[in-house]
Amino acid sequence: MFKRLNLFVAALVLVIIFLAAEIIIVKNISRYEPEVNVVFAKVRIPENTLIKADMLREKKIGADLAHAQSLHSIRDLAGKTAKVDIEEGEMLLSGKLKKADEMEKIEVSDMNDRLFTVEFKGDQANGWRLKEGQHVDIIFIANEKQAPPAVAAHENEKAGTADEFLDTVQEKRVKRLRNVRIAALIDEKGKLVRNAERTSVPKYVSFEVNSGQDEFLAFAKTNGRLELSVIP
Repeated sequence: MFKRLNLFVAALVLVIIFLAAEIIIVKNISRYEPEVNVVFAKVRIPENTLIKADMLREKKIGADLAHAQSLHSIRDLAGKTAKVDIEEGEMLLSGKLKKADEMEKIEVSDMNDRLFTVEFKGDQANGWRLKEGQHVDIIFIANEKQAPPAVAAHENEKAGTADEFLDTVQEKRVKRLRNVRIAALIDEKGKLVRNAERTSVPKYVSFEVNSGQDEFLAFAKTNGRLELSVIP
């Protein structure tokens, strides 16, 4: 009888030990967080800089802390440049990178419109106090004895009539295109000058125009002078 009791106690102790071990293991597993390898900037990387391996470092972090656009290997950044400034210690995201030969996209608000680019000097463009997405008036001053052509209106509600874009007094040498959207500002190297940070001076303005307005601007570029009128 005493022997059986000892066996029962020993078995009970073993069960308690196994249960305690199982509880400890389960707790440790529940605290375990899977880690992933993520690329970070070792130094500050300015916009349009070709990214090199010595600018980067890899670090293991919790999977829930890794951004969906994060990169997991320095090899993934071969041939990429920074679209924007990347600060020291910042996680590298695919949305902030581009291929070295990738052309930046210019957005239009109406898919029926097109882009028309004009070169301006600072005094013609209000000292370049312009922004992408801003609306301006374009004033055309014709050369002596040069009669400017009419401008066709949009065929949609946004445009209204041609009178809203152009002074229709034909005897005047000054004509006005009203409320034209600036689609992009471009520097002398052909790169877009973004609103967020001006790292270069714009040289060209790309306007969003319709088929009548682009014909007028093409004529105006070689038959007079263009000025931008801006509401501050």
